Amino acid sequence: MLWKKFRQNDEKQETGQAMIEFILGLMIVLSFFFFYVKLSAVLVVGNYIHYATFMASRAYSSAAATKDEQTSNAEAVLNSMIVGRWKMLIKAQGRDRIPGATIGEGDLFTTTDNSWNQGVTFTFKPTTLTFYPSSKNNETLDFKLTSESWMAREESEDDTKTKKMAIMKKVQAVVPNIVVEWDNGNYN
Repeated sequence: MLWKKFRQNDEKQETGQAMIEFILGLMIVLSFFFFYVKLSAVLVVGNYIHYATFMASRAYSSAAATKDEQTSNAEAVLNSMIVGRWKMLIKAQGRDRIPGATIGEGDLFTTTDNSWNQGVTFTFKPTTLTFYPSSKNNETLDFKLTSESWMAREESEDDTKTKKMAIMKKVQAVVPNIVVEWDNGNYN
């Protein structure tokens, strides 16, 4: 009889142990699952940011009255597509007018020709990406992602006017009787 009581208590202890092992195992499996879900969300947002960077680069490369206007067009696209979104997932890197964004000439830009290395770069990193929900000291995976889109920028109207006026002045210096005037092509 004593043996049966002892055996019943032992079975109850094993039942509790199995429950605790199941809960701990479930916590580990769920931690990895949610880590990959969050990593996937960060990469999906990164794909959208790559598209937004491309669209901003297109806005920057299209013709406008001045180069500053082309830059403000690119900033407007970035503001409408990226700024203020996904604060839970990403953090922009940098302290520019638009955090994380660099608009203009890249490292490989040359002035000898209409260089292709002009456009938009956006740098960001995930906010909190941990394997375990309660990692010590809030250790997160720290890596930066960068999206770049480079295109040749079309000359602004001011750039074109400056070049054409320089050519017209050279012609006027050779042939003094010619009157040189700027014509923007409008018939008003």
